[in-house]
Amino acid sequence: MDQHQPDRKNHVLAQEVETGIAINGQAGAANAWVYMAYKAVPKGVITRVLAFPDLRRRN
Repeated sequence: MDQHQPDRKNHVLAQEVETGIAINGQAGAANAWVYMAYKAVPKGVITRVLAFPDLRRRN
């Protein structure tokens, strides 16, 4: 199965997600969720990157 994901279009949003992932590692998922929600990351993206780390995009 091809799991290729399209290239990112919104680099600002991508950076907010990367910061949220870092927060997850340092302060936990709840803090990461709050940060990303504050930065207007879509809930589906937040759920995917926090709950399913194997589905994260590779840089």
